[in-house]
Amino acid sequence: MINETFLSHLKPVELEFIQAFIYKLTSDKITLDTTNTIFSHTRSHYHTWTTFIACELNQMTLEQEVVATGKSKTTCFHMRHKLYAAIGAHIRNTPLKGIVKIDSTFTGINLKGMKAKNMPRISKVRGKSKTDANHKHKRGINSHKVCIVTAIDEWDTMLFEIAGNGAESTEKYQKYVERFDKDCTIVSDGKQAILEFASNNQFQKDTIQPKPNQKNYTSRNGNSLGEVNQLHQEFKQMIKHYHGVSIRHLQHYLDWLVFRKQMKYQIKAEARKTKAYMLAMKGTVPFVTKDICSFELPIDVFTLYQN
Repeated sequence: MINETFLSHLKPVELEFIQAFIYKLTSDKITLDTTNTIFSHTRSHYHTWTTFIACELNQMTLEQEVVATGKSKTTCFHMRHKLYAAIGAHIRNTPLKGIVKIDSTFTGINLKGMKAKNMPRISKVRGKSKTDANHKHKRGINSHKVCIVTAIDEWDTMLFEIAGNGAESTEKYQKYVERFDKDCTIVSDGKQAILEFASNNQFQKDTIQPKPNQKNYTSRNGNSLGEVNQLHQEFKQMIKHYHGVSIRHLQHYLDWLVFRKQMKYQIKAEARKTKAYMLAMKGTVPFVTKDICSFELPIDVFTLYQN
């Protein structure tokens, strides 16, 4: 039986050897169970991974993870994105059901990690506003903002996805219609894009209606967007904690934020790192470490800044 005690005595490379040997007895072709997983091309053993996962669950920085695991900063960076990718597949398996609260949030386009010579705009210095005549800073919600669609159902299943740039629209919500159960009820603050999305897909609607001369935060059925607003606040705190997140890797960070939040709701603190490890084992990592810094951008920033 595969459990924590058994895993603690094996390294991933030992697992690969055993699996390859057994498969070789029955087939001419060797396919390892660790291919396209977090263990592919890694020498880190069970205790290193669980320590690293515990650090990630507590939002430690790469420098702190280096001290805790004894690995290099580059290795920790690679482990982080392999872990996030493996978990990302897990959180997308469950559809949104019942009462679904939906809204969007926005963040700036961060080109962190991109060399200045390859940037579509002038580089920015942390803590300073630096623009030129051709790339002036735009205020409010505009095409230079990343739109992140958010939805949470009554079972704490979450959708937190980059939908594009600019203001929210029906098309941006429609990208993720397959994540919604056909019988769900959409709770919103009455934005036209959300109402059209609900109507186009025959979802029931529960809208928070504004009241004259007073604030109103609940719908006629007593539903509010409190959970969605809380997730947005945690997202902004995460961006501040990491001093900005590159648009190239932003979706991975959104996936991990959702996973951490679900773990807090469902799993006791002392069991979270082991549970996360077991789930990450099953996830698919469709890239190798050399590809991490060359992921495709979710938004065509070069065309955006040229226009």
